[in-house]
Amino acid sequence: MKKSLLLFLMLFCSFFLVKNVTAQVHAGLYHGGVLSQIGVGTDIDKKYFGEVRFLAGDVVNYVYGIEALGHVNLKRSDWYNVHLGLMLGISSIDNGKFGLPIGLSFKPLENHRQFSILLEGTPMYAYDFTVRANIGLRYTFRKD
Repeated sequence: MKKSLLLFLMLFCSFFLVKNVTAQVHAGLYHGGVLSQIGVGTDIDKKYFGEVRFLAGDVVNYVYGIEALGHVNLKRSDWYNVHLGLMLGISSIDNGKFGLPIGLSFKPLENHRQFSILLEGTPMYAYDFTVRANIGLRYTFRKD
């Protein structure tokens, strides 16, 4: 029951996030260790932004799950953003998890600032304390 309630809350948060996005949306593909993630969220260049990530398992690694993340940009520039956030999630191998993601979104192409590379570390607690490291690609779709 606890797992079902948490999953419902995560899906509700993801619906709220997607429903309130009007102009700018980002999509990302991240990899950390043995798990990949697919993410959708709001504009990463705003002071506050959110994201929903889906754990993408495969034939060998069958883990699936969902995470909701809220971030605040501590430093924003044309070349990079530094952010800190809160992550809540659930997967097929735990009863819920939370973490504090700390990340750097680097925008290496001067004429294509909507493309960024994410480097992120997340101290987190699921069934035990651990630190997850992600590297990924993000693209922000903007109406200009």
